[in-house]
Amino acid sequence: MKRLFYLLFLTSTGLQAQDLSAPANLRLTGTRSWIRVDWEDKTSNETGYHLYWSDNNHKPATPAATLPANSTRFYIQQVKGNTRYHVWVEAFDARQHSKTLTGTVLTNTRWSLDSAEARQLDISSSTAVPEGMSLFWHDEFNDSLLDRNKWHTTYYSNIDFLKKDNLEAMRNGTLPEAAYTLNGHTINIFTNDSLPAKPFYPSNGRKISSIQTYDWRTNENLLDNSRGGYFEVRVKRSFTGKPQGLNTAYWFDSPGPDLKYYLQEGTTLDGVSGVRPKGQVFEIDVFENIDAQFVLHGHVDEKGQFVHNLNTHIAKGFEHKDQWVTHGILWTPNSIKHYINGQLIKAYTDKHQIYSPNHAMNVFLGSYGGGGSVSMEVDYIRGYQWPLEGNNELPNPDFDANTNLLPWEGNGTLATGRNGSHGLLLKPGQEMEQYVYLDNDANYQLTYWQQGNSPVHAAVANMKLVTGELQQAAAQTQPGKNTFTRQQLHFQTGKEYGQNMKTVRIYFKNTGQQDIILDDVIISKTSK
Repeated sequence: MKRLFYLLFLTSTGLQAQDLSAPANLRLTGTRSWIRVDWEDKTSNETGYHLYWSDNNHKPATPAATLPANSTRFYIQQVKGNTRYHVWVEAFDARQHSKTLTGTVLTNTRWSLDSAEARQLDISSSTAVPEGMSLFWHDEFNDSLLDRNKWHTTYYSNIDFLKKDNLEAMRNGTLPEAAYTLNGHTINIFTNDSLPAKPFYPSNGRKISSIQTYDWRTNENLLDNSRGGYFEVRVKRSFTGKPQGLNTAYWFDSPGPDLKYYLQEGTTLDGVSGVRPKGQVFEIDVFENIDAQFVLHGHVDEKGQFVHNLNTHIAKGFEHKDQWVTHGILWTPNSIKHYINGQLIKAYTDKHQIYSPNHAMNVFLGSYGGGGSVSMEVDYIRGYQWPLEGNNELPNPDFDANTNLLPWEGNGTLATGRNGSHGLLLKPGQEMEQYVYLDNDANYQLTYWQQGNSPVHAAVANMKLVTGELQQAAAQTQPGKNTFTRQQLHFQTGKEYGQNMKTVRIYFKNTGQQDIILDDVIISKTSK
């Protein structure tokens, strides 16, 4: 009766009840475990918001969630993967509902880069990111829930599988779940007396909270980093008391679901034959322990027993406990480089001892300890790679990515190229090369443009892992002209295990007496 009187009063006085504005700019993000619903609050007099959702395009009769005024985000949980959901958002007050804002979203089970988010990172990456590389994978941990399209939450590794620690628990899905909290800006991965609920190693009470990109039980890999790249995290690590087995780590480990990448070639253990060349890493610890030791693991004996690391170092002059520190690793086809706060700490670039793996690696972020507490707060983790365009699998093919010609190596310099942009100048006797990951046992075509009255020697060689020994796949020497001419060279990449990448060297040399310019180098797969 009062509401009717109020409406009659408004009408008689010439006043109208203010209509509720509809929420605006609905944005839906779907993952295997949740849907994030974002919208703009365009209403100043709403009581709250009603949310509805379904997987059949029919709006439910009653709202599935009711939110207070000024809300702009909600997570729909317990969703089905690879399913299209319909979402409705409407404002309401005591009198009315606004016009409904509607959208659809697919709960993808694979993560893909959000280009808008990639352009607006909260904190810039360090200066160690090679100029010209592009962000291809990351987590800013800005959600209230962990993105399970990026992370698994039960720890397991090659060494655990070797020792058969918690083997049955891994296989039946009962490993301890990682303990972590998200605050909308960072993730804190921790262990304490209460969490995780049970220790990973009951004999000494050591607990492990770890998130990683590969799952041993399901053999699911969430991150294809088989072409390497630059990977960086910003972390703050802390502990209280005297935890047993204290560790905080950011590291890379070979995937399972068995020990073939841990065992060396020629070694068989429990019916599994090793595929890892002697001297190649099976594990890279970008940092472990509180002193941030960098470790390349790979010494394994003929019986499959771990012996020692391949190389290691500890950077001096850095304070890590309770401090924000940025850690990076540049993994190329023929080198590994370690950075802290953008500063190069150590480079492993010996072309006769190449540690680099040629397959995807499992990425871990974890805290470890028994008693007291251990925590690692992570601001972000980011992966950068050289962008590849079209069917070209060669980074920086037109020499425009940067002014230092990376990832090319040699003594050439920049010059004006075919279309007014950059090209590569090679004076008599100068040479340039690039090592690149390509599909193994595949047919490719090398195409390039050359200008100048000197012959150019072009060669493609398959590289033997670890030793760097080169096995020529194709070569040619072509005379040049005053104008740019197109050249082609066909080659086949060597064999590697399964889908592992083959490391190939592309090489150019000016064998004449006058300057030449190269441009638009393309490596593309062919059918023959």
